[in-house]
Amino acid sequence: MEEKEKQLDDILSSFRCITHNFQQLLWKDAEELNITSTQLMVLRKLSLHPDIGITELADLLHLGNSAASGVVDRMVKAGLITRERSQSDRRIFKLAMTEKGKEIRLLSRQSLRRHLQPLADIPAEDVQELLRLHGEIIRILEQGRDNKKL
Repeated sequence: MEEKEKQLDDILSSFRCITHNFQQLLWKDAEELNITSTQLMVLRKLSLHPDIGITELADLLHLGNSAASGVVDRMVKAGLITRERSQSDRRIFKLAMTEKGKEIRLLSRQSLRRHLQPLADIPAEDVQELLRLHGEIIRILEQGRDNKKL
């Protein structure tokens, strides 16, 4: 039983270390660009998913609607994004990056690319195996969460 517990501890420690290092890179990038790491993630999500609403953004960021709405409000005031009513459904607001937001996103991409470029040297087969294992871990964790076992 002790071996299994050590294995679990090793897995958790590994993910904590990776998460910590990614967060440090994000925070450093965001700080250099005078925005928060959450705002940086919003710009990233909007570049990948243009014209989404706050609910979709909240889902992509794994935030509640009220937290996402607060971030959006601050970003609109800072001139990083716009919030416009949908033409098809006036109850819905669509989000888009401003030129200032696009410029910050571009600078961030360049910086992040420099920091993460060594990951591109990992052999493709290893990346596929890593992603397969991550998918399995995510499935197990979500199943445990849904069954309230965690």
